[in-house]
Amino acid sequence: MKLKTIVIACDTFAPDHNGTATFSRNLAVALQVRGYEVHVIAPATSRLYGTFREKHENVPLIIHRLKSYRLPFQPSQRFVMPFGLTRRIEGLIGAIEPDVVHIQSHINVGHHAALAAKSKRVRLVATSHIDAQSLVENTILAPKFVKSFLTNLLLKDAARVFKSADSITAPTKRAAQMLENVVHGVRVLPVSGGVDLSTYQALKSPAQKARKLLYVGRLDREKHVYVLLEAISKLPKSFDLQLDIVGGGSQSDELQKLSDDLGLRRRVNFLGELSDEELLVKLGESSVFVMPSVQELQSMATLEAMAAGRPIIAANAMALPHLVHDDENGFLFKPDSPIDLAKKIMTIFELPKSNFDELVLGSRVLASSHELGDTVNVYERLYRGLEVLNTTLDNDPEYEAPLSPARRLTQIVLDGSKTLERQTNGVIERLDGVRGAVSETFTDVRFSIERRSRKVRKKLSNSFRRVLERIRRDE
Repeated sequence: MKLKTIVIACDTFAPDHNGTATFSRNLAVALQVRGYEVHVIAPATSRLYGTFREKHENVPLIIHRLKSYRLPFQPSQRFVMPFGLTRRIEGLIGAIEPDVVHIQSHINVGHHAALAAKSKRVRLVATSHIDAQSLVENTILAPKFVKSFLTNLLLKDAARVFKSADSITAPTKRAAQMLENVVHGVRVLPVSGGVDLSTYQALKSPAQKARKLLYVGRLDREKHVYVLLEAISKLPKSFDLQLDIVGGGSQSDELQKLSDDLGLRRRVNFLGELSDEELLVKLGESSVFVMPSVQELQSMATLEAMAAGRPIIAANAMALPHLVHDDENGFLFKPDSPIDLAKKIMTIFELPKSNFDELVLGSRVLASSHELGDTVNVYERLYRGLEVLNTTLDNDPEYEAPLSPARRLTQIVLDGSKTLERQTNGVIERLDGVRGAVSETFTDVRFSIERRSRKVRKKLSNSFRRVLERIRRDE
């Protein structure tokens, strides 16, 4: 099959900072560099929507931004109204005339892009980046029976969408197994999200004596950053350590308040959202990377830290054990246990230097099997309809995932009205049509992420307080 034009449809795309957005951007940029014409269909990051030429990683891409609205209680996520969305995407696909459409989930934009692709008889490749149960649990305020009902609806929708795809992938074997359990009778290929190893080769090896711990990710409840803060508070006062937290989210204010309540002001730095360049600097300064989340289907942030040669401390949950191997490139800790996490933090910084250096090498070696170029090679074959016998994760060991922990927190309400400007590569031109002439040029190349919320002060719920008390009495 001749391959010239590719459409990537997703519900989140750069400048958003999350695993799906990072993967979609990296894939789109790599394909464009290889000479394909890449179009991305994604939500607008503000009230500015339409077709634009945007620079990502200094590579111009054509992005079709759909009118979107901020999700309640989720300041960093936006939602496209589904009414008429299939017809809108059908119009785009009809004008673009792609050889393949690649969706990143069965939710909303992916769902309607799949319908549009099949309607236009375009080859459909689908990647699953979303765990439906986690999505419902962490974005919707509702009684348990309502959440169960919505989760079942999403799982049924996943079955319909993925069964219509010509090829299905997931970022880890664990994620592939989960999807195969939901969508019976389909083959799901595990294909790593991939990382450009060359980006991190220039970074110096981590300094163990610096004792600088780094977390990168959203500050939402499923990330369990509060467990990390509790762990830091349990370290001896004489144990000198600095924790940098990069990212924003619905729990940003609560976590900063918790940090102050635990007396961690001198130990913990909340840095907010950083540009890719600033994040690379922080990675270079860090000694160890930590990921307390229990809902990772891969964790691009962890993979990037491994590529930078950072030893990893991660929760023994979901797909993280695919990336972190005990005593090989770091340590796994008992999910939701600040005591065990604190022990692992002390252990890794008190290792003999030779053992620490082995963990550094281990991270780089394990990351080498996730080279972005190999990931793109696999997708090129899938786009052409060619058989893929070997994937990027064939050497990934099997493991029995631990049971998901009990739900710990109740949803909280976002306060204030903010605009977050990310000074990274941004919109440079508005296009008249999918390949039309330039109708408007932007000299101020910044992304603007709108945050709107109800005028209600965020606060820790009674349930959150009870959970923290239980954690303080851990074990």
